[in-house]
Amino acid sequence: MSIMAEIKKNQLHSYLSDDLIIQEILTRLPIKSILRFKSVSKQWYSTLSSSDFVNAHLIKSPFSHPSAPVNTLFITSGKNHYLFSYDDDDDQISGNFEDNLVKLDVDFGVGKDYLLLSGCCNGLVCLTTAWDEYLIIWNPATRKLHKYPSYGYLKRLDKAGPVIVSFGFGYASSVDDYKCVVILPVVQGSTTSNIVHVFSLRENRWRKIDFFHDPLVFGSPSVLVRDKLYWSAYSKQAGYLLVSFDLAVERFDVINIAWDKSDFLGVMRGCLSKCNYSQTFTGDKLLHLMEPPVIVKSITLPKGLKLDMVSQMIGFTKTDKFFVTGSLSDETGDFVRRRTLGIVDTCTKPMQYRVLLRFNKFIKIVRYVPSLASPFPIEKPSEA
Repeated sequence: MSIMAEIKKNQLHSYLSDDLIIQEILTRLPIKSILRFKSVSKQWYSTLSSSDFVNAHLIKSPFSHPSAPVNTLFITSGKNHYLFSYDDDDDQISGNFEDNLVKLDVDFGVGKDYLLLSGCCNGLVCLTTAWDEYLIIWNPATRKLHKYPSYGYLKRLDKAGPVIVSFGFGYASSVDDYKCVVILPVVQGSTTSNIVHVFSLRENRWRKIDFFHDPLVFGSPSVLVRDKLYWSAYSKQAGYLLVSFDLAVERFDVINIAWDKSDFLGVMRGCLSKCNYSQTFTGDKLLHLMEPPVIVKSITLPKGLKLDMVSQMIGFTKTDKFFVTGSLSDETGDFVRRRTLGIVDTCTKPMQYRVLLRFNKFIKIVRYVPSLASPFPIEKPSEA
């Protein structure tokens, strides 16, 4: 270290305490800078790796709050994984958005097995192997991942035909734990039951929990809203409904709400949302923002947008645009076969839709907030 650098360091310490530097300066720096600063000393490595610092850094991120604008997306397409960035301030109406798409090259150690996206929360991505062998927790920002054996907890139980296994992943802030939820339907003759397994990152183990409700058929990917997972489901007795799972207390609740089999769930501005979509629907579509079971706001999506094959809606940007996935129809009404990521501008009159990216294979997209969260088992706090 040069003499001038040492003088500046001493001058800085004469004004700022170590706690102030860590809590008010380092917690606001980009992740790449934090990873470099871990090599300053053993003390800094320990401090910057602690759960307290990781949580403080995430809280101060301008995009960590559930209602914050979305500017980064995590995308899976076939066996490929990407991060996509979008900034409203960039005038890219005719630009090449593929420049904003970064392919993530990583060896998961699962051979030729396909990986299924089960959820994303606080910078951690949850993947499961199609052959039911592993649960993988991955942080693309830090390039850290951990592969957890499933011990049979992901195993499809009914080999007579295709079985839809429902997954969910999220963070329970009150117990400081990340959990993966697996719902396995069991068909025996004319009866169906549900078996539920939960993996706890803090406990580093799988557990089976009771499902006390009538047998349900879960038909949609889960969405996470404020420590709760939500799925749409179907019951022979009640028809279509919503199911919530409280990650902290590990309890299911059933919510009766007006629902159509063509509706699907999303999260918009931190609210649970549903889109009224039908492949044969000829009129306007509706996007509902909910505080279940009450609808607090509805947005009409006119037919002129040609959103004929919408499958996901992913959050608003800071200028009230929102991302959608699906397929785009041309002037003849034929569907473009490639999957698309597009954006809808709700402030223009008439409302406008623009395709950003096209993919040759099925895609699944979630909002991504970069963080320092660790994919490894959470260490129990040491006793004083």
